[in-house]
Amino acid sequence: MPVLSEDSGLHETLALLTSQLRPDSNHKEEMGFLRDVFSEKSLSYLMKIHEKLRHYERQSPTPVLHSAAGLVEDVIEELQTAPVNNEEKELLQLLSTPHLRAMLVVHDTVAQKNFDPVLPPLPDNFDDDFDEESVKIVRLVKNKEPLGATIRRDEHTGAVIVARIMRGGAADRSGLVHVGDELREVNGITVLHKRPEEISQILAQSQGSITLKIIPAIKEEDRLKDSKVFMRALFCYNPKEDRAIPCQEAGLPFKRRHVLEVVSQDDPTWWQAKRVGDTNLRAGLIPSKQFQERRLTYRRTIGTLQNPRTVKKPL
Repeated sequence: MPVLSEDSGLHETLALLTSQLRPDSNHKEEMGFLRDVFSEKSLSYLMKIHEKLRHYERQSPTPVLHSAAGLVEDVIEELQTAPVNNEEKELLQLLSTPHLRAMLVVHDTVAQKNFDPVLPPLPDNFDDDFDEESVKIVRLVKNKEPLGATIRRDEHTGAVIVARIMRGGAADRSGLVHVGDELREVNGITVLHKRPEEISQILAQSQGSITLKIIPAIKEEDRLKDSKVFMRALFCYNPKEDRAIPCQEAGLPFKRRHVLEVVSQDDPTWWQAKRVGDTNLRAGLIPSKQFQERRLTYRRTIGTLQNPRTVKKPL
């Protein structure tokens, strides 16, 4: 059996492990699953990136200059105020290109370790309308990605409640929004008398920072427990064709034989999962095994089950 040296990297170890997998008649499916996972190019790339970062940490390099962009501005000003030869003219054109200047700005940001986003101050007109209720102001930084939460209206109180937190989304990463929280305002807009569809539209159109006024659940739930389970899909699924899914935009499409990582089974009907090897870290909704089996049983009963080659089998 080949032996790894102390200098062997993680991706070399992974390649060796993959080559050592031997067929086993008693565990064919498990062995095939492991081989597929270990052979994913994205996993190999992640291993290489990890090694590069570790190498970078061991070197502990320090920037020569923390304001390279400022130095370039001084050089450009100096060149523009004096006669220049051809070489200096070429240097001036090079330093004036937007790509180079953007790269220098990034360099300065990293050198100064200025990574945190700048958030605007909280509104001065914060009201005390909620007497004895505990109000929480949550400000999230949101780009073009969805917030990663679904909402519903409570049938008895009419309150807008956070129904589900999607793993890997902005709400989940913040750790500040939980299932059961009551949503009162979005960016200063009262949502009490708005339909969930209107609220979702406000959330989707919000860019940059988004401010939520929330009343925490009476018994605030802990963050979703890890329940990582890997499954191979035995059918194709498109959430846009599923009328039963609570939010089509939150659904996770997948193809037959895709390997899925189920990260939450808290909801007995809709699980949260990610595609193994996918660069998107946010989880999406998929039908649970029990729910899919019930749908198939019902379709068999009414005689609308499709051809076995195209039927959606349970996970």
